[in-house]
Amino acid sequence: MAAQRVQKPRDPARRQRILEAAKRHFTAHGFKGTNLDAVAADAGCAKGALYLEFADKEALLREVVEGAFAVIRARYADEVLAIDSPLERLVATLRFAYRQLAADPMFGKLLREDPDLRALGLAADPRNIEAAKAQTDQIRGWVDEGIARGEIRADVDREAVPFVLGVLRFAPQHLGIMAELGLFSPERTLEAIVDLFRAGLAAPPSPPPTRRVRRTPTRRSKR
Repeated sequence: MAAQRVQKPRDPARRQRILEAAKRHFTAHGFKGTNLDAVAADAGCAKGALYLEFADKEALLREVVEGAFAVIRARYADEVLAIDSPLERLVATLRFAYRQLAADPMFGKLLREDPDLRALGLAADPRNIEAAKAQTDQIRGWVDEGIARGEIRADVDREAVPFVLGVLRFAPQHLGIMAELGLFSPERTLEAIVDLFRAGLAAPPSPPPTRRVRRTPTRRSKR
């Protein structure tokens, strides 16, 4: 789906009602299962009025997702970027992703329906490509900072860390069968992933300084 520019609202209050209703429907039914007639009815407007605000379902989804991302970015800045330790900043990024997926099930629903995010129409958006590159560079910068401060292993593959983190962020999407069968707690699994991620990055503790033992000279026995 080609990127579309957000058009100026005809009726800001009506537009907001449509966005709130659309988010509920995308969360419950996914992209394909969401019906615009139902969204319009939920928002208390005619379907024609919905089309005055949004050209199609893709444009509606785009604005719902971008609005959610704006909230997430602000929360991420408050909760993660202020952390002083680069190692703990990386770990907090992973924890934040898990909390966010639990707090906002819409993204989980959309990811399960279309894991490649093609339905969101965001992957080909140049703005999002640039944002992804900037975040990758930021994470590599944190790795370099952590190495310089002695928090992160000097031999870690700094090029791979952003992508490993990206894969681990979506671990909750693969725990459904485990939860259904009751094989193991998904929450404990996520905690273990975070712990292993930290352990894999953390520099080994410095050995304690060796103490030199002073040897007392022994007296030779007289014959």
